[in-house]
Amino acid sequence: MLYKYSYKEMWQPKNYEVTFRMYQLNFDGVDRTYTEYWDKYPHFIEQNL
Repeated sequence: MLYKYSYKEMWQPKNYEVTFRMYQLNFDGVDRTYTEYWDKYPHFIEQNL
């Protein structure tokens, strides 16, 4: 699994802001990134994960 990006979202029902980290494993060997959350929320790349 490879780290791709992080994004923050309000977690319900507690209404906490949570940082989610997107890790991805592509079994076919093609390097691509799942972009649904990339497009939906402001995202950022964390260093040293």
